[in-house]
Amino acid sequence: MEAPAALPTREAAWQLLCRYTTSEALRKHALAVEAVMRRLAEAHGDDPHLFGLVGLLHDFDYEKWPEVGRHTVEGARILRAEGYPPVVVEAVLSHVTENGIPRDTLLKRAIYAADELTGFVVAVALVKGRRLSAVTPESVLKKLKDKSFARGVNRQDVVQGAEALGVPLADLVAFVVDALKPVASQIGLEP
Repeated sequence: MEAPAALPTREAAWQLLCRYTTSEALRKHALAVEAVMRRLAEAHGDDPHLFGLVGLLHDFDYEKWPEVGRHTVEGARILRAEGYPPVVVEAVLSHVTENGIPRDTLLKRAIYAADELTGFVVAVALVKGRRLSAVTPESVLKKLKDKSFARGVNRQDVVQGAEALGVPLADLVAFVVDALKPVASQIGLEP
């Protein structure tokens, strides 16, 4: 049996992200999703470094290739060329539904669940004076019903992400808020 490929360092992943992503907002999103992914790994007794890398890199190609059919596909090509193992590449590809990659591992279900919901929780915090402490599951669920708020967030992905992890959406919201607290200042929020 072949040994699994070694994972690149977090610093190498950050450098790759910064090479392709100049937008401060997209970098903050990557940091936020990384924090949530690390916490999900810890909660499930899995590898925080692996989960964190996937969270950090899941949208690294989005600024250059935002189109469905190119986003993550171009990124996967780059990740392979950079020596990232298939487990990372497939997880990144799996968070975009249109790629048709089965979410058959916790890692794949986690990035799918974390991506849209984390972005939405941050958006709610921003309208609450950048205060993460003001974000509650109730406030997030209420804003999810407001279709004019954070229109770019796919509500179906948010709901299906929680279902994929087998947790009530309100519980996942509370989990995400808690996971973001340690990185709040890095992503422009107050804890």
